[in-house]
Amino acid sequence: MTFQEYSAYYDLLYTDKKYESEVDYVVRTLRSANPQTRTILELGSGTGRHGRLLAGIGFAVHGVELSQDMALVARSGAGKTPAGGRFDCDVGDLRLVRVGHTFDAVISLFHVISYQTTDDDLRAAFKTAAVHLEPGGIFLFDVWHGPAVLATPPAIRTKEVANQHYRVKRVARPEHDASRATVRVAYELDCEDLYTKQKTQFVEDHLMRYLFPTEVEAFAAEAGFTVRMTEEFLTGRAPSTETWGVGYLLQKSL
Repeated sequence: MTFQEYSAYYDLLYTDKKYESEVDYVVRTLRSANPQTRTILELGSGTGRHGRLLAGIGFAVHGVELSQDMALVARSGAGKTPAGGRFDCDVGDLRLVRVGHTFDAVISLFHVISYQTTDDDLRAAFKTAAVHLEPGGIFLFDVWHGPAVLATPPAIRTKEVANQHYRVKRVARPEHDASRATVRVAYELDCEDLYTKQKTQFVEDHLMRYLFPTEVEAFAAEAGFTVRMTEEFLTGRAPSTETWGVGYLLQKSL
């Protein structure tokens, strides 16, 4: 299972991630399509950083997260907010989950859709989004952009971070399978608890699939969506061979 031991160090490893800017982008994008957007289903909510920020500005966000460890962290910040929003998170598989009602929008951020590595996985994910939207509802997600992955093949990367509690070194070792359009990343983590001096080492594999615009268009059409927007995530620029993260905005057909 992905994101087990890793979850304890996840937020520290992504301290430099621009969550506030990403939420600003999400809000602008959703409201450009539907200014009345308030209820959101988040597929793959991780530790809840995006969901809590959205709730903090008045959105009602229901998160679904496959990893029990990640969902436990997310739930620690769940509840109502002074702005009238709310965030909650259930453990569930985004390919199968059925909440029982619809939302104004569905979102899936930080390449969660790229964790759906087979055609059947992707079809199921798009169907989940579709059944939780009324006609005209919107689905926003970002994925690894195929042309960029092929132009700049993944390489070994090392990251070291620390706070008052932990020191973490992570080495990412990718294995590219062009025949399946996937990259298996072995994350090697070397962690130290600075209070107890206890050291932990483990390896966790993450299998990712990169997608091409024609594939996204095909999966979208099959699920009853129209592609309304394709752009570099955050910047809004046209996707290129230098753009690993591309955002798609789909609309459920009327």
